[in-house]
Amino acid sequence: MSDGATESGATHRLYQRVVGLIGCPGSDKTTYARRFDPLDGWVHLTLDDLQQAIWPPDRQVYWQVRKGSLDEGARRVLHSVKEAALEAALAASYNEVLADTHLIKAVFARELKIMSRYGITIEWKLFNVPWDVLYVRNEERNAVAPAHRQPEYVLRLAYDAMCASDAWWRTLPPEQIETILI
Repeated sequence: MSDGATESGATHRLYQRVVGLIGCPGSDKTTYARRFDPLDGWVHLTLDDLQQAIWPPDRQVYWQVRKGSLDEGARRVLHSVKEAALEAALAASYNEVLADTHLIKAVFARELKIMSRYGITIEWKLFNVPWDVLYVRNEERNAVAPAHRQPEYVLRLAYDAMCASDAWWRTLPPEQIETILI
């Protein structure tokens, strides 16, 4: 076989990439992630998408999960599915774009371990959006995609984590992070 194709059809790249997006809900991470085309070998992994695939928004269980009655168990399921998908995609030499908030490092520590096993350094993109813009975008989600709208207290917690002087992303080497202005 030529050009790195394997018997399974996957192409092995000399340079495999993982792009992690950091930002609050409504900061345009998902819109930005669309730049990474699956037809060019990119896999998109987000907890929101996985949650909606497992618990479709038109079913009552989704809203129970969102309100917290199933929250901890749901979180374990979602993270396990995402970690398994990440492992499988990296093993198959796909590039990854991770479009979650990534505001609490401990939440995705296992994902970081998976990437380190493949020797991949994440290219971080930081979406630093002012509170008033986030608030308006979050309210607008109700008309377009109500399942993506966050309660105001969740949005505030994310914003405070993003802006904290001890936010983990502030410890990243400058060459690993790029601020995105949209």
